[in-house]
Amino acid sequence: MISRLTCPRVAGLAWVASWSALLLLLAMPGAAETKAVDFDSAVRSEFSQFGEDGVVEKIFEIIEPTRKYVVEFGAYDGVHNSNSRNLIVNHGWGGLQMEGHPDRAAKLAALYADNPKVVGRRAWIWPGNVEVLFEDHDVPKDFDLLVIDIDSNDYYVWKAIHSYRPKVVMIEYNPWFPPTQKAVVAFHPMNYWDGTNYNGASILTLYELAKSKGYELVYVMRDGANLFFVDQQYFPRFGIEDNSPVALWHPRWMPTKKLMDYPEGKDVLPVNRFEIPKFWILNER
Repeated sequence: MISRLTCPRVAGLAWVASWSALLLLLAMPGAAETKAVDFDSAVRSEFSQFGEDGVVEKIFEIIEPTRKYVVEFGAYDGVHNSNSRNLIVNHGWGGLQMEGHPDRAAKLAALYADNPKVVGRRAWIWPGNVEVLFEDHDVPKDFDLLVIDIDSNDYYVWKAIHSYRPKVVMIEYNPWFPPTQKAVVAFHPMNYWDGTNYNGASILTLYELAKSKGYELVYVMRDGANLFFVDQQYFPRFGIEDNSPVALWHPRWMPTKKLMDYPEGKDVLPVNRFEIPKFWILNER
């Protein structure tokens, strides 16, 4: 008896049939390409500041969450401008919520004291302790969403995360730089935001860091300053032809002051008995 797979005539017919079916499929409207996701229409706030809640929901319609677990640093009191609370309250997620300010951290801890799936705690996040904190709180290695919003060392903290791989990363960038400029604040473990434009990193610098870690940019908020990256394996699902910072950067406002125009007395960051000089690294990769 001749096997179907070894018979030249039958195998040839099967090959032709397979390619014919594929060509027919590709000829169908929309079959050859995925339509780009319309994130602008998804923007909506339950607790977030600029509509990030709706963008997060849209992303997780496309990428099915496996853990329903979110980590957010810079979580404030857990409610005000929260990028996690909508997931926790309305979608049943769990997670780790961390805040450095003592009063806000106390409110955060109290908010989730009766929720066994969520931990709220005070922590000053920097590259040297971020994965230790994850390990101490049993964060899954493959959790779903990481939100980085510490207005200072955001770039360095994400760069230091190696043992954990969230599906989606939401991180603030510094909108005072054009999308063609690389820039990041000089690292100091005690960096903090003093209300000036000395914070974080430019969109291009974060984009290049994400690429090096295997993530792709899918959306830039029109209001506010948040970027959304997804693990590169999911990127084709979003139908984005050009995800460069120049292509996706479309803010509703443009900076009107010079970057280094700090108010009087704000040219350094005072910390107890010493001062941190403000210094930009413009070619950081």
